Amino acid sequence: MLSILILINSIIAYAQSGAGTPFKYISSCEIDLNGDSLPDIAQLIESIRGRELIVLLRINDGYSAYLISQNVPDGMFLSCHFGNNIKETTAGDDRHDAQTYKTPGSYLKLYYPEGSSLGYFWNGKEFEQVWLSD
Repeated sequence: MLSILILINSIIAYAQSGAGTPFKYISSCEIDLNGDSLPDIAQLIESIRGRELIVLLRINDGYSAYLISQNVPDGMFLSCHFGNNIKETTAGDDRHDAQTYKTPGSYLKLYYPEGSSLGYFWNGKEFEQVWLSD
């Protein structure tokens, strides 16, 4: 495994890179997440850092990458959905009035089958997380 040692202004930064092996693909979907009529890509992968949800927003002739969620628990799945709004759950320990959020026409969902789920949508500046069920 390759290790890197960097000296910057007398500060030592140590990083360990991957072994060059492929990451584990779990699932993905292609959908317009920010309302610009260009297809974006969401992917759930497992790397040396654990399971991560990554979104590639399509821009003119490339992509902007967003790390949406780190350390996604085993057993959670990714799905893409069409919808102009999502409503958060009122379940859980911290009960409050559920808010409804406007989406650009689609959103992502990380979920346990028959269990809790999280929604992610583009708010015009960044991705927001909403508990959909507990």
